[in-house]
Amino acid sequence: MLTRSHPGATVAAAVGSGGLHVGDAADPEALEAALEGIDHVFYCAGGLLPAASEEDPERDAELTLRPLRSVLEALRSRPGVKLTYVSSGGTVYGEPESLPVPETAPTRPVGAYGRLHLACEREIERDRVESGLQARILRCSTVYGENQQPDRGQGAVVTFLHRIEHGETIDLYGGGETIRDYVYAGDVAAVAVDLMDREGGPPTLNVASETATSLTELLRLAENEVGRTAIVERHPERKFDVHGIYLDTSLLRELTGFEPTSLEVGIELTHSWLSAAAAERV
Repeated sequence: MLTRSHPGATVAAAVGSGGLHVGDAADPEALEAALEGIDHVFYCAGGLLPAASEEDPERDAELTLRPLRSVLEALRSRPGVKLTYVSSGGTVYGEPESLPVPETAPTRPVGAYGRLHLACEREIERDRVESGLQARILRCSTVYGENQQPDRGQGAVVTFLHRIEHGETIDLYGGGETIRDYVYAGDVAAVAVDLMDREGGPPTLNVASETATSLTELLRLAENEVGRTAIVERHPERKFDVHGIYLDTSLLRELTGFEPTSLEVGIELTHSWLSAAAAERV
């Protein structure tokens, strides 16, 4: 595992000291050490969060494209090493023409974050064509679950649960009617592992729950789980937010038999992890 920052204790223990490399994939030495003996690369690294990406797209491109290009260059001299890239299915399609959104839908991202993920996809596709890279792109909907840190402002599920629990204000954009598709992180990991040694199949796959959930409904589910009422501050919709999207997973289901974890169960699992992590810090 190559990561820019030290992971939490649970993740570090699961990886083991021998498999944990702290560094930037854009650094040739760090990348070389991490690739030693590896036959499959799962690329989950990203740069800034969507709001920050919108404010400073050049910085986000530096953080996101440079390490990916370094990995692609390294893989050109390692024939047979495969790549799985975790992309953003919630942003690369932009405002969809119809729902649910299949992999064949046009990609017209409305924000810097989506445009950057699409640029990454295109660089991978170029290497697939020109260098014979064996790669698969997973376009994931909004991922949530254990080990997602609530203090980063990333992930509505973990943020809602944490702030309701602690009586902190939740910022709600767009009146709460924004529609998203929330997929449990454990499901994404299971899909990635399942596909790792599968030959053939579509090079790009949606990974999602295929369920439309508004922010208002998500807030209600989080309140029910915690057993408290949220403190909400409402804001106008942001120009880079997609109004409503959920993804078609027919291809993934046909290939793997994928069945997503329900949002209610995923929220319960995430809340249990948050509570246990808080107890350990006391």
